[in-house]
Amino acid sequence: MAKAIEIVYLTRVEGANLNAAGTEGVISILKKTTDIDGKEYIRISGQSVKFQIRKIWEDEGVTISPVQSRSETGGKVIISEGDPVSYIDDDLFGYMIETRQREESRKRTAAVRTNGMISLFPYQGDRDFAVRYDPQDPTGQHNIYEVEVTTNVMRGNFFIELDRVGKFESYELKEKPKDGKVLPKDERERRIKLLFDAIFHYFGGAHLSNYFTKTYPELMVVVVLKRKLPIIGDKLTLNGKDGSGRLILSLPDLKEVFDTFDDSIEEVLIGGFETSFGNWKEIEGLSEGKIKVLSMKDLRKRVEEKKFIES
Repeated sequence: MAKAIEIVYLTRVEGANLNAAGTEGVISILKKTTDIDGKEYIRISGQSVKFQIRKIWEDEGVTISPVQSRSETGGKVIISEGDPVSYIDDDLFGYMIETRQREESRKRTAAVRTNGMISLFPYQGDRDFAVRYDPQDPTGQHNIYEVEVTTNVMRGNFFIELDRVGKFESYELKEKPKDGKVLPKDERERRIKLLFDAIFHYFGGAHLSNYFTKTYPELMVVVVLKRKLPIIGDKLTLNGKDGSGRLILSLPDLKEVFDTFDDSIEEVLIGGFETSFGNWKEIEGLSEGKIKVLSMKDLRKRVEEKKFIES
């Protein structure tokens, strides 16, 4: 029986600043992390990705948990409703509601985890020089600023605990029912499909008014797992580009993890845009046994038709 799903995907962004880390003087800084090679790589935080997914759900008419603020010990605390029965984001992304009456406090560890996105290539120091003109100022004292941007390939990930989606323990719920609560199978399945739909159509980020770029996946690996063990992680990587500028997916890394963790795998679905990858024929060669390589269009159709919730 499947217990988890791991989703890892790649998307190419152009000249963008999708997650700023604040400002230094007049420079809007990209969020970054330093790898063990000493180089800086671009990050989009998990919090940012989940915020954009909530916006996608809202645009599609899905009701999400209302956010409210309250004052505690002189500070402001921003919390959701903390109602996973009614709201998909409280179910999948979790929450923590602390009250002065401890018995009324409740929390839920996310059934869906994400570390956001990270670039596969280091930051090259690209900046866009810009100015805000003030036509009313005869001295020409305009506002000059800079924005760090990157053209890169971002890798994102999600990990879904299938046996926790739509299932709640007593301490997670306001009413504290003795035996917890389990949503109907169809509703649990619907919530997983809504998450997939948001990932397939992912769009959003900071500075899009001036630095517009697409953000949906160009290649995605979906691993249905018999145990809760993410196996792909950073193994989805590239070997640069071919002579036509198309990406070259590194296949030995994937083959190794598929072979090593074969006993934990129920099924692997790999979908992508053929025109984006210079070694697509070799990628198709991975199709064997539990592994199926599809176009991105067919992957979306396969996910929509597949039943992930077995009981």
